[in-house]
Amino acid sequence: MTEARHNNSTRANVDTTVEYARGAFKKVHKGTYTEGERTGQSCVCKIFISGSVYKHSYFQHEMDVVQKATEIVRMYNELGLVNKKIIINQPGIWVFEGRDNELALIEPMIDNFEKFNSNSGWTQDTTSWGQVMQALTHFSYHQSGGQFTLCDLQGGVYTDGIILTDPVVMSRDQRFGPTDLGGNGIESFFSRHVCNNYCRSSWSRPIRRTGFFPVTKGTTMIQ
Repeated sequence: MTEARHNNSTRANVDTTVEYARGAFKKVHKGTYTEGERTGQSCVCKIFISGSVYKHSYFQHEMDVVQKATEIVRMYNELGLVNKKIIINQPGIWVFEGRDNELALIEPMIDNFEKFNSNSGWTQDTTSWGQVMQALTHFSYHQSGGQFTLCDLQGGVYTDGIILTDPVVMSRDQRFGPTDLGGNGIESFFSRHVCNNYCRSSWSRPIRRTGFFPVTKGTTMIQ
């Protein structure tokens, strides 16, 4: 699948004493692959912050989100709105050695990291890629018949395209975990969305567009 970027490795060394980044409910550590095709390359290890959503079932939510996001991105790429590829990092659920089978998400490192929108409706649309990402979110709603919205888009821009990680999918039935703000989240996003040159006038939008959540660049969660 050309829209997917995999680990293609089976082992990595991770320094958990140094925090590389921190999100709403995950902390990130840097590591290096030691076995497999990516040996010697950098990876990141994402660990759920204690007290947030540290449940084994949440790992499955994470994988379901990535699968749905990759499916949406594939269809968006097929439109050919830009002549470069959008790719989704595919995390693997790995087990720490010697730590009571503690689980973590491992995926390839992304350089030039930046955020393009959030699940509450914050947007960065001052660059071409920022506008492409806002259009991707709009497309996801239209393509799904109003059932899903792909957002919280973040990643790194490369010469041949962009690699995204940690997306959020919001659904009418809130099936995608604590960052899925449901129908109210979808309406909140579109209450702030401004179409740009990459959006299409034929793409549908919610009839009701109310800002149920305060706008924040970070990821909004519900328990």
